[in-house]
Amino acid sequence: MMKYSFLIYHKEYIPFLEKLQELGVLHIIEKKKDIDENIKLSLQQISEINKALKFLNKRTQEESAEKSEMDGLALVEELNKLTDEITAMEQEQLTLNKEIQKAEPWGDFTPEMHEKLAEQHIKIRFFVCSEKKFNPEWKEKYPLDIVNIKGGYAYIVAFQRGANPIDIDADEIKLPEQTLSELLSKDEVNKKRLEEIENIFDEYAIKYQDILKETRQRIQVKTDFDLALNHTEKQAEEKVMLLEGWIPVEKKDELEKVLDEQNVYYISAKANVEDNVPIKLKNNKFNKLFEPIGELFALPDYKEMDLTPFFAPFFLLFFGFCVGDTGYGILFLVVATIFKFRASKNLKPILSLLQILGVSTIILGAVSGTVFGINLIDTGYVLSEISLSNLKGILPADVMSNIQPIIGEHFATKDEFVRALLGVIGEDQLALFKTDFLKNAVSDYNFLNKFRYLLLDPNSMFNFALILGVIQIIFGISVRAANKIKQFGFVHGLSSIGWALAFIVLIVFMGGDSAGLLSLEKYKILFYALLGLSGVFVIFFNNPSASIFSSFAGGIYDIYGTATGVFGDLLSYIRLFALGISSAILGLVFNQIAVQFLEIKYIGWLPFVLLLIFGHGINIFLASLGAFIHPMRLTFVEFYKNAGFVGGGKQYKPFSK
Repeated sequence: MMKYSFLIYHKEYIPFLEKLQELGVLHIIEKKKDIDENIKLSLQQISEINKALKFLNKRTQEESAEKSEMDGLALVEELNKLTDEITAMEQEQLTLNKEIQKAEPWGDFTPEMHEKLAEQHIKIRFFVCSEKKFNPEWKEKYPLDIVNIKGGYAYIVAFQRGANPIDIDADEIKLPEQTLSELLSKDEVNKKRLEEIENIFDEYAIKYQDILKETRQRIQVKTDFDLALNHTEKQAEEKVMLLEGWIPVEKKDELEKVLDEQNVYYISAKANVEDNVPIKLKNNKFNKLFEPIGELFALPDYKEMDLTPFFAPFFLLFFGFCVGDTGYGILFLVVATIFKFRASKNLKPILSLLQILGVSTIILGAVSGTVFGINLIDTGYVLSEISLSNLKGILPADVMSNIQPIIGEHFATKDEFVRALLGVIGEDQLALFKTDFLKNAVSDYNFLNKFRYLLLDPNSMFNFALILGVIQIIFGISVRAANKIKQFGFVHGLSSIGWALAFIVLIVFMGGDSAGLLSLEKYKILFYALLGLSGVFVIFFNNPSASIFSSFAGGIYDIYGTATGVFGDLLSYIRLFALGISSAILGLVFNQIAVQFLEIKYIGWLPFVLLLIFGHGINIFLASLGAFIHPMRLTFVEFYKNAGFVGGGKQYKPFSK
């Protein structure tokens, strides 16, 4: 970014700002000033228009060729007025419904009826009690009767003459002041008016959204212009105007050409580390698709690297791991491709992201052997004559002899087959020839024979998740080293380099020794030398700017914090395996339940299909939700922490139309 400061004579300032807004490249530096009341009003109007558009956009819309000259702000005012009317009417309806519910069992007792009886000194009283509780003797003792029985309750009307009391074991109630017919009439009027307003809203949604957008655009342009004026400093007794802002370096020539034509005095300088510089991310087409995900957390600070290119491949891999079903991946890819042909320009990047997430899901689903909940690994294992023919040149004679009892026997799952082999050839021989047996065992489906042995079972997927975690953690620490070197110099990156080196040394030498790939005893001197070097970097270069004692103390504390933190971070990656396996199991369960309906003659296929659609629909939703949230958590918590991400940058927003 380049910082520009402009000095303009006050009479030429407005035309200059107009030209600058038309050019649309300068991010104006905001000055801490009170916002003008007119700007506050404009911002409020924009907010009201956004609410109106959001409200209308939810309604059924059709194409309309009709053009209207209605003012956008007047339309917002009318919408607010109608919305307030609906709110008031809905509140009234709550009370009205309660009164109707109270009056309905009694029928219509008009005020005239009450008045005529009052002239005869007769008062109407209303009682309610449970139907079982009503005592027929009450009718003999008092002038009363049941007018309605509803919901197990008896509704009683009694006529009291003068002061003669009516004493019955029932609850007396008071009817609404309005009659039932008046209440029902009012209810009908309100419902009719609500329907009219809903129709008006539908009409507005069809005819006036473009007007609202045009009005918002007009107000926004004016507001941006007023804000630019508000952030202008007046110098030399208000004769000279000072404006400052940022532009991307690649826009420098374009801006300076206009400034030279306008004969404007300006000063330009490159951004300093101390400056609060706006952020404009620069990524290729692939990485750009992941920018909205990174922005959910924060934009990077201007001094540090943008981590989007570094987390994008991991996020892609993690998503596919969590969904873990090739069938679902194909569905994502097909749906995104179909909708992309008709999608708006703003929606196409999201659909492109869904396409590549679909490809990742297809690949990771194929690795684990899951297609729409069907487990391709557990598809039957038989050592046939063809298997023996292929194994004859590979296996020793004693092994060939020992497997004779299980030749031709069918095993439903991989675990059953491996346990049977363990029983006849022993653990040592199984470790040597397990892959050969799996490769040559015949499946229930011939097309799987050539590649099924390559699929990873749950134990292997668990280890794969941990391996991915180790790779991302070490990669994140390496990124932190590069970031510190870029910002502060090489010495400041040595501590992070030491940590990356320590983890790599431990994995290569200790892991290699455990796997039998190398002898730790043979390379013991090199192992301790590299580990010691990493320790020196961590302890003595933890904070090169501080004293050696302070750096040493910080390094010791960093060893404790990083060692415990990395272990916790590593365990977090197990969630990738857990989500992937739970998705596969849930899909398998729905398949097993659905298949049972096929036993019903003639119509069994209908519940079979419906349950598959419903079950896999739920599974896809849950798997997709988890596959988005948990990789995002691994990115923002584990990876960002190990990469030393600071964030807090503000987005580059040029002053434009």
